[in-house]
Amino acid sequence: MVVTNTPAADEDGSKEGTARSFIAASEILVNPDIARVYTDILLNQPTTNSSIERRLDLAGSTTSMRVGKLKNLDIVEDVSSGKESQLRTDSLLLPVGEGETRILFDPLTIAAYGASGEVSEIELFVDRHGKAKLLMAVEQTRAYLSGEVTRRGAADRLNVDEIEAISITQALEPIVALFVKAGLIDDSFEHDVHDRKIRNTPYVLEQE
Repeated sequence: MVVTNTPAADEDGSKEGTARSFIAASEILVNPDIARVYTDILLNQPTTNSSIERRLDLAGSTTSMRVGKLKNLDIVEDVSSGKESQLRTDSLLLPVGEGETRILFDPLTIAAYGASGEVSEIELFVDRHGKAKLLMAVEQTRAYLSGEVTRRGAADRLNVDEIEAISITQALEPIVALFVKAGLIDDSFEHDVHDRKIRNTPYVLEQE
């Protein structure tokens, strides 16, 4: 695999920044709990440990451990020294490959994986097909919502049966829509996603 672009997390464009983002993405994509906390911070930054606890319904010690892991990976930082530290993060963008084989590990991919511990359809899909196929499923969900492909077409592109394609795209749709609502991606939809479905994702967007 060839990293063809420098992740946005490192503004000076250094090779060290690329390596740091690669390591961070690798660590996050083996732990859906860490991925979920990263996504919560990204959606609601600046934020605090106590706010993360409330939104994700976590114990204080669990939140501190997961935030500490993200700090150790250099992708979450304290930005104030008040009574409770404010936390911020960057969008992890890691392009891999070239040409038609180029793929992008990005915050939406991380959010989808982070949801696998909370959404049974996503968990089952990852168990059956792996994380790489989940990344492809995120792409095909966006393609379906934009009107580029039908669900049957998504199934063909994913090389899974139509029932599985329907299940995973429906599970991912509200996460994609939440990222649009948060201004993290700018997709235009041909197929609307109801607000009720967005509220039922494993994530909470408070700063609307």
